[in-house]
Amino acid sequence: SKAGEDTVLGFQNLLIRLFSMLHALALAEIEDSSTEEESAAFNYELIDIEAIDTESLRTLKSSDCKVELVFQWIQQLLVENIETGVLAIPPPILSRAFQELATGMVQFHDALKISSIPFPFPYAQTCDFLLLLHSFGTPFVMCQ
Repeated sequence: SKAGEDTVLGFQNLLIRLFSMLHALALAEIEDSSTEEESAAFNYELIDIEAIDTESLRTLKSSDCKVELVFQWIQQLLVENIETGVLAIPPPILSRAFQELATGMVQFHDALKISSIPFPFPYAQTCDFLLLLHSFGTPFVMCQ
């Protein structure tokens, strides 16, 4: 890094806080609770949330797309710190970092699709019936 040690440390601390917040928000959205008060993910302990400014937290609270907003903040933080010299790494490696972040968001949206599609009731009942049949039938088959 071409930047000073304090600048690098500030960047690392903010990045860790944002990833902590991103993780909790993603779990909350996948959990698919009806309200924020019911969601277990909103009770997770975050890493030093007080260090993030109140205006950003207010914006986040009023946002409909919380995960995407924090994801944009992370990307913006990375781009800003390329210009300041904190991230003085070759472009191919840096583009790979952005690619991995984007892949993570694609995986998040895939998980969101899975969590929002209800499991078919007839299929669930058929599975339960077959499990019961198996548990009652196995002792008789083993005795013969």
